[in-house]
Amino acid sequence: MFPRGLWDLVRSSAGDGVYAELRGWKWNVVGPRYAARPTLSDVTGVCPVGRDTYLRRVLNTRVNGGLLRLGALVHEAFLLPFKAHRVGDAYRMFNYLLRRVRARGNEIRVMNAVFEKAVEFSAAARVDGIPVAVEPNVPGGPVGLSDYVRPDLLVGIMPVDLVLAGHGDRWVARKELAIAGYALAVEAWTGNPVDYGVVVGLRVNDGLKIVWRLVRVDDHLRTRFLERRDAVARIIEYRSDPGLPEACPPGCVFREVCGV
Repeated sequence: MFPRGLWDLVRSSAGDGVYAELRGWKWNVVGPRYAARPTLSDVTGVCPVGRDTYLRRVLNTRVNGGLLRLGALVHEAFLLPFKAHRVGDAYRMFNYLLRRVRARGNEIRVMNAVFEKAVEFSAAARVDGIPVAVEPNVPGGPVGLSDYVRPDLLVGIMPVDLVLAGHGDRWVARKELAIAGYALAVEAWTGNPVDYGVVVGLRVNDGLKIVWRLVRVDDHLRTRFLERRDAVARIIEYRSDPGLPEACPPGCVFREVCGV
């Protein structure tokens, strides 16, 4: 399902190997340090100090936003062809999705473009005999996360995460952390090393552009993830307000709540 260039990069990188001591099966090293078990979304939130997690998990603050809705719709549209047994089933499921969510105007345009491209990818995966699992329940508890984490896709044992990507690379660091979290969870679950993952960035402002990013899950990235996991777990467990960051990300849906 990946473009040829990305597969070539995966194959060429595999020979290098990834040295990583912080494997998911080393529970005494990567296991939970707090009773609170954050979700992967908590760990990879947009706020650099984790105040979004404090507002959502401790104060139960709820917000709605157009980008949140569009992101959810794009995810559903992309994953549908991988869930369907046949192409015809995928189109029926997609038409039902449009009716169910009452998609309008630009939403329909974006969802249709994403869906059609995903149909191509899923068909290629079937032809090539590549095993693809859609949103599998992977146990997260052994690596200090919620009971289950659900990568958008597992291609073999390689986690794939989708994101509605804006201009620039602001989204990359968060999604790299997500890949690290999925990799640790899959390692704890299967006992097999996961050295790489893929982030699929979907840019939809001027037509559909797909950005593929191969993520090398080395010890540096794993350490970043574990440090962030512990910081967020501490906020939840001690109900501790981390305060405002020096600069709030423009895409944070809690900006008005924080008064910035």
